[in-house]
Amino acid sequence: MKKDKFSFISTLSILFVILIFIIYFGFYLTFSNSVDISKIVLLVVLTILIFFAFNIIIGVLLLYILTSGKKLSNISYQYLKKMNKILFPILIFIAKVFRLDKDSVRRVFADINNLLVMTKNINVNSEDILILIPHCLQNSSCKYKITHNIDNCKMCGKCDISDILKLSREYNVKTVVATGGTLAREWIKKNRPKAIIAVACERDLVSGINDVDKIPVIGVINERPNGPCFDTRVNIKKIEEAIKFYLKEV
Repeated sequence: MKKDKFSFISTLSILFVILIFIIYFGFYLTFSNSVDISKIVLLVVLTILIFFAFNIIIGVLLLYILTSGKKLSNISYQYLKKMNKILFPILIFIAKVFRLDKDSVRRVFADINNLLVMTKNINVNSEDILILIPHCLQNSSCKYKITHNIDNCKMCGKCDISDILKLSREYNVKTVVATGGTLAREWIKKNRPKAIIAVACERDLVSGINDVDKIPVIGVINERPNGPCFDTRVNIKKIEEAIKFYLKEV
């Protein structure tokens, strides 16, 4: 977690330094000689960049309030949610250019999203919750495929599917397997959930959270002891905590 925060803060700091440099250099060019149309255009661009930098500062302050466990107003919630969404692709680009860990940035994005969701007063029925899991959680040697029907699982305990299915039955929550973003969207369209718990790798999870804007999504990042997309694992406790949050059992 410390590594994730370091990568995120480093990326955000680089973005801020770049903005400050561009603003300073732009003002220097604007006021160094006589004013012409190109300098007026530059001044407009600088004004936009200053506004953007100012919004980053506000976003960081709101993020500090959020991580301190304090409640955000609805306006602050919507503001931080939008800033998180706007900044994410920029931070990923900067992380790529400066060879920082992109997955760390994605994990922090998912953590911020989860914190934002948990500030809302959400209380839904169990049948309105949908758990989306990737097919790579299933043991690769298992002959009982669960892609179209998770109930095909024989509960042998060789992978985490059996534990997820136990949770699903205990809390009467629907669980489906998504082999990709397209199928995930189809499951959401078909079931029309009011709350979602999504299990995926960093890239797929963030992509899914951005796709689903109006439905609260709590993301749980899977563990990959055998490499990506092969015999992955998940923290079952985190899934149960998310269910309890939606049902207001915490």
